[in-house]
Amino acid sequence: MDDEFCRERARAVRAIAEQADPFIKRRLLQLAHHYERRIHLSEGTKDDGDPDRKPPTGSRMNSGREDLA
Repeated sequence: MDDEFCRERARAVRAIAEQADPFIKRRLLQLAHHYERRIHLSEGTKDDGDPDRKPPTGSRMNSGREDLA
């Protein structure tokens, strides 16, 4: 995803979270943090110049869900 998209989405999600009940607010803030983490990760890998650099391994989205494939 594009960094600008992630920044805008994080901003929008945080704005919605301000008006949400506590449970939904917590989930929305987690989502905003997810978008901000993507920005941070992409900024760290853009121009590091290391051709041997490997992408991070292990995905929280796939953990424990191998049987659903």
